[in-house]
Amino acid sequence: MEYIYVIVGGGIGALLRHLSNNLIKSSFNTKFPLWTLFVNCIGALIIGFLINYFDKYNINMKFKLLIITGFIGGYTTFSAYSLETVQLFVNGNYKIALLNIILSNILCIAFVFIGLWINKIIIK
Repeated sequence: MEYIYVIVGGGIGALLRHLSNNLIKSSFNTKFPLWTLFVNCIGALIIGFLINYFDKYNINMKFKLLIITGFIGGYTTFSAYSLETVQLFVNGNYKIALLNIILSNILCIAFVFIGLWINKIIIK
């Protein structure tokens, strides 16, 4: 049953991300990916607020799966990366937090380039 909560929340989050992206793209004429930045910032704000709220008030795990893992995860996976990095900083793991920032950004961008390169080789 837990999977249903994640699927439902994820579907709603992904749909909302798509609608947000379209709204922002149509509202601003820019080459900068403002829509992605907006979605990532809003997702990070929501996950930062809710994670403490859920812990403080002992919110049911199924609701956490629906909202945090599903909805926010579907809206933006960047929010999970942001939360984990902040938790590392808060817990005093500064070196690991900085390493996470550096590796996540450099490696993920590099892997996109590698994926594009592999595609060009295979697809031609």
